[in-house]
Formats: sequence, C-alpha cells, structure tokens
Amino acid sequence: MKKATIILILVLYISSSFAQDLYSVEFNEKEANRVSIYVVNPGLMLTQRSIDRRNRLNIPFDAIDVPIDADLIKQCEETGATVVRKSKWLNSIFVEATQQQKDDILALSFVKNVVPLFYSSNKKGKTKVSKVLSTNSDTDYGSSDLFVKQINTDYLHNKSFYGDGIQIAVLDAGFTGVNTVETFSETRNRNGIIGSYNFVDNKEDVYNSDDHGTMVLSTMCVDKPGTYVGTSPKADFWLFITEDVKSETPYEEFNWVAAIEFADSVGVDVLNTSLGYNQFDSPYISYTKGDLDGKTSLVSRAAKIGSDRGIILAVSAGNEGNNSWGTITCPADAFNIITVGACNSSGAEVGFSSFGPSADGRIKPDVVAMGQGIWVYDEDGAIRSVNGTSFSSPITAGSLACLRQAFPDASVSNIITALQETASIANNTNDKFGYGIANFKDAYVKLGGTLSDSHSSFSNVKIIPNPVKNKIRISGVNNLRYSYKIVDVQGRIVKNGITNSTEKIDVSFLVPGLYSIVILDEKGLISLSFVKQ
Repeated sequence: MKKATIILILVLYISSSFAQDLYSVEFNEKEANRVSIYVVNPGLMLTQRSIDRRNRLNIPFDAIDVPIDADLIKQCEETGATVVRKSKWLNSIFVEATQQQKDDILALSFVKNVVPLFYSSNKKGKTKVSKVLSTNSDTDYGSSDLFVKQINTDYLHNKSFYGDGIQIAVLDAGFTGVNTVETFSETRNRNGIIGSYNFVDNKEDVYNSDDHGTMVLSTMCVDKPGTYVGTSPKADFWLFITEDVKSETPYEEFNWVAAIEFADSVGVDVLNTSLGYNQFDSPYISYTKGDLDGKTSLVSRAAKIGSDRGIILAVSAGNEGNNSWGTITCPADAFNIITVGACNSSGAEVGFSSFGPSADGRIKPDVVAMGQGIWVYDEDGAIRSVNGTSFSSPITAGSLACLRQAFPDASVSNIITALQETASIANNTNDKFGYGIANFKDAYVKLGGTLSDSHSSFSNVKIIPNPVKNKIRISGVNNLRYSYKIVDVQGRIVKNGITNSTEKIDVSFLVPGLYSIVILDEKGLISLSFVKQ
C-alpha cells in the first residue's frame, strides 16, 4: 500500500510538472520602422474594404493595426508552448504552456510580461486599497479621486452642486448590503433611499439578491470625505431590480420598461442602467446587430420615451469589445440618451468597452469615463477594484445629477449636446470613444454657467493643434510649470516631462494614432486626448 501511494504521488507530481495552463504573452512595443511601413501602406495589413471604412470614419492607422512579427511568435513556439490565439491590437499572444515553458518565454528579450489566465486561489478575494493621488480640492475624495476628477465633476462640487434635490433611479440586479453596511449609513441617515421595488419577484425588498447594484450605487452616493466621495453624494435614489441573474430572457425587458415608467410617474430626474440585452436563452429570439437602431428593442424604445419626458438617461455601452459581439447592446442604441463607454485612469482605451456605431450609423458611445480599476463598495462594505462600463455609466449619471441641479430648466437634448460638444475628441470622433472623455466643467460653461475656478490651474484647457503632426501646446494652463505624461491607447507612457503653456511639446516621433496627455500640478490633474497624424 505504501509503495502504491508513493507511485501515485510521483505520477501526480509528473503530471503537474507537464500540465499546460493558459497565459497571455505581452510583447514589448512594436518595432518603429516596421510600424511606419505598415501605417504608410495599410494595404499590407487591411483589406480595401476595411481601409475605406477607416477613412470614412476618420480613424487613423496606428501601431495597434500592425500584425505581430511572425518571427517573435515562432520563437515562443520553439519553447514547446502552443499558441492558441494572437492579438495585434493587444500586442499579445495567448498560449498553453507548462511552468517551464512560461519561464522560457518570459526570458525572451522581446517579451514584456506573461500573465496567467487560469483561476488562482485568490480569484474572488477582496482587493486591498492602495494610496491614490492627493490634491488640494475642497473635497478629499480618497479612493474615488481619479474617476471624479478625470471628468471634472469636482468642479461642480466646488460650486456646491452635489445632486441635492435630484432623484436618480438605478435599474440593476440587486442591492444587497445597502440597507445594513456602514458604507451607506450617511445615505440612509438622511433618507437618501426614497423608494425601491423588485420587479423580478414583485416585492419591495431589493436587498437579498445580488450586489452588482450595490457596487454601482456606491460610485454615486457614498459620502465619506477622506475615504470615498461619489459623484452625487447628496442626491436621492430609487432602487429597482429589473435583472434576473438566473437567466437572460425578454422578461427582463418587461421589468425594465415597467421600472422606467414607474420612475417617470414619480418624477425621477436621472436614470442609470448598467444593463444591456442582445442574446437571450433558448427558446427566446435574440437581437441581431441590425436591431441596434434605437427603434427595435423594447428597452430602447422605452428609453427614448423616458428621455422625451425629461429623464436624463445614462446607459452603459456594454463590455462586449473583446468578444465576437463587439458592439453596443440595447438600450445603449436608444435616441437622446447618454451612452457611456470606458477608459482607464490615463484616458486611454480599454479593450472590453463596447464600440459603435449604432446600426443606423449614430455615434456610440456618446462619452467615456473611467471604467477600469474603479474602486467600489460591495455587499460586505469592503472596497474592491472592478472593471466595466457598469461603473463608468453611474459615475456619469451622478455627474449628470449635479449638472441637472445646476440647470433645472435645461432640456435633456441641450444637456446631452453640451456633454458631447465638450468631450475630449468631439471634433475627431471614433467608434471606441465617441465624442471622448466627458468634461462636466466645460459642459457647465457650455450650458451658461459662470466660469470661476480658484481650485485648479486648468481652465478651458485645450491641445493646439489637434490633430497634430509635430508639436503640441497646452492652451488654458497658466504659465506655472507643470508635469505631464503622454500615454498611448495600450496605457503605456511614451513621453513625460515638465513644461508650461508657452512651450511646445515634440510629438513628431509618435506613430499615427490616438494618445492621451495627463497634466498634473499641485492642485489636480486633467486628461486630454489628441490624434497624431
């Protein structure tokens, strides 16, 4: 028996040693000369139909389009690993490899990192909070600092617009813990939860199903200066469950329509929905991409009607960008709403964010906000880092509540137009960013607000010229010196330094494409996007 046990242990050890797991192999930046050849000659990497589409939509060719050098892939294969997929956009390959093969790949000079894609023992563990940038704003935002300030919602807060008197409806899957954990005590103590209903189970209790809505709500309502302050910490909230997490059927659309109609009936000002529909469980008929015309799905038609009635809707674009569906889901295709995509903390693209346009050619998403590495609170009152347009949308919805407080008589259309026209790439829209990163300070001015800001050096900040070939200048910053960093769409810092508004920054060495410049002084930061021609 003892001998058999030893043999079994040996077999298990050998099997473990040769077991292959799934990894993402991230390469260093693509070689500059190779990139230049492909960008100048796009026919080497794209069909004419694809090139025509890119030209028609004014989306420049850049390094992301360039195929990975086949020799680099071959060297990875020579370790014995099996390449199962390659992604020129992510500049990565995905391999099945043993631990030794993984180590051999990591040792290659052109490999930046090897990331495991299989489950680990701490897969569901809570994330420890890390220290974030400290600034001199009136409010100490703590862990929400980056996502509040990236879209300049702190400017509205500094003008005392925190969402007071504004009602926000949140349509989601559940709000476990909101009624008990200390995190939401300030909201509860001021009676900030003014109503709730579970449309799935036809009852008022919304606190015993799921915590997705809990995390969504936290980005807006939490009010703990020094620790975490949401985008609308003084607003009032209606909590509605419309999503049945056990299935995906048209019944959820029915619930959604009932909820927005109820929201309209009680006078809700702003509505957030971090939900989307495209494929239903059998035997129900699913939507197709051709149905994303704002006129076909029940939820999209209801969204338009709600908007026509004065509700400002923020809708998540969806997290389909990296899979076969790719594009937005319903009701993100609706007319006269704000469809919100995701970027990272530097204002660069993130792959999971759904792209547009809608089936009838309208620009979607409308704006983007931070949706990667967002700190939120869960049902246990623990803070954790999450990704998704599920969170960029409520960040925007809370900010819209502050804007509605500032302009109670502005039409929904005017608010949407102001947000679109003041976003970061409003003059160079694309399918991933729409009009760009939202800017609630400039939208406030666009709607007629008085610009008076003693809290930051950044006032009407612009990149000149944009698009650019050689050098840019940052207009609207005072002449005090400030630091900056330029980030590409993969989140890599390609240049940094110190400058002021009279100096020009050389960007001639960059390959054509979309970039973000993050500007930082002692009072805050701002992220702007520009196109390198």
